[in-house]
Amino acid sequence: MQTKCVWWDGYHNAFTDIVRFKENFYITFRHATCHMPRGKGQIYVIKSKNTENWEIIKKFPALPDSRDPKLFVFNNKLGVLFFAVSDNPEFFRHWVHTYISYSEDGINFSDPIRIENYNLRFWKIRNYKNLIYATTCRSMPEERGTFLFVSADGIKFEYVSTIVKEDHANEADLLFEDETCYAFVRREDCKTPVIAISKYPFEKWERYTMNLVVRGPHIFKYKKRIYCAGRVFLRPDGKIFSYLKNETEYEPKTGILELDTKNMILKPVIILPSGGDTSYCGSIVYEGKIYISYYSQHELKQKKSRVGEHASGIYLAKGSSIE
Repeated sequence: MQTKCVWWDGYHNAFTDIVRFKENFYITFRHATCHMPRGKGQIYVIKSKNTENWEIIKKFPALPDSRDPKLFVFNNKLGVLFFAVSDNPEFFRHWVHTYISYSEDGINFSDPIRIENYNLRFWKIRNYKNLIYATTCRSMPEERGTFLFVSADGIKFEYVSTIVKEDHANEADLLFEDETCYAFVRREDCKTPVIAISKYPFEKWERYTMNLVVRGPHIFKYKKRIYCAGRVFLRPDGKIFSYLKNETEYEPKTGILELDTKNMILKPVIILPSGGDTSYCGSIVYEGKIYISYYSQHELKQKKSRVGEHASGIYLAKGSSIE
């Protein structure tokens, strides 16, 4: 695969997604001074006709810190989903608000609409049967876990089911295959992720614990194979950690792994050029090629422009195969 840095301005640019809309490629990411909420992130959307030259077309405000944007197309509109920490100091970093903005032309976006989110982080949106499904998560003590919601109008979302309850589950991505949904769910506390599988209407889930630690989950299909991507941790011998606790020698990378659906395990395929604070991929398939967005700090020392010590760039990997 070929990789290229498509955005570097010396800031901490992270948490990506990619989509194609009206004959253009779009990438979204968080623009901030650092990874944490004190970075006061804004949401950026950039556009390209050919993936070589990119222009910024939208900046969404910090509110006071916005993060984890995702792109989707629904009802012939380009949608941007993101969440922000509460503007109430009493609940800072605990309560979050979810916002959606739509564009009919890919240039002009509506003011962000604050949706009812039940004190959940809405993290990813996927299309299925003229509806959009959202993965959500909650880290508050009253009910931790990862949940599935659905919407028919792109604004009002209704609870469908609990994908993984408790178990330090949070961020999740979805892949729909015919009548089946695969959910790739991150778990904290040094644990490996879970692949949960459900048949329509997605009210009951079978759960499988994976064999390798992967964070910032992304799941997609390419050439009849299912892949999972995210942040992995390499041991000194170059292998991916299967459990991460009190480890001092490891190297974070963005990796792509194949899901072996027979044995329900992850098999490493490729490590993308990456390092430091990295991962949070998005992907699309267009004209037979795979396009994968992610962020990384591996070229930090080579870049002249740095605003503070947390600078990271947005990268795009593309090719006709994953190898």
